[in-house]
Amino acid sequence: MIDNLPKFKYHPNLYNLGIVKFKNGICNCCGKITNAYIQNMYTSEEIDCICLKCVSNGEASKKFDGEFVQDAEKISDKDKIDELFRRTPGYISWQGEHWLACCDDYCEYIGTVGISELNEMNISEEVFKEFDNSGLSSDFCESLKKDGSPCGYLFRCLHCGKYRIWIDAV
Repeated sequence: MIDNLPKFKYHPNLYNLGIVKFKNGICNCCGKITNAYIQNMYTSEEIDCICLKCVSNGEASKKFDGEFVQDAEKISDKDKIDELFRRTPGYISWQGEHWLACCDDYCEYIGTVGISELNEMNISEEVFKEFDNSGLSSDFCESLKKDGSPCGYLFRCLHCGKYRIWIDAV
């Protein structure tokens, strides 16, 4: 079923993270029946079903004058900014998503993680290095829970392969 759906450069695991609804609906953008859609978009319009084709081709963003991502680190390429904000579904977080960047490009979003997942991947030391100067205590980082609070949102650079983490809590 997902083989026929659009792929997203910055969201390679989209179809496995519970963001896409796999049930029948009518796309608020194109009016076609779809069996896979998202419900989240930053717009003043009332939307509850946007097919992934209308997301990926930018039609939904254009029609509803909206974006799919709330916030992101700064990069210089306007085309990449447009691709992330206007043609890539966001992820679900406690305080609103914040997309990380590296090598002047956005990172791919991997998913939510806790300290046990980071330790299993053997990357906890790598991802916590950048927090050394952030004021977060090591106890706080050690208390991360996948889909809990605080929660880690894991990203990976498309160019150098570096893992980065955004931490959010209720």
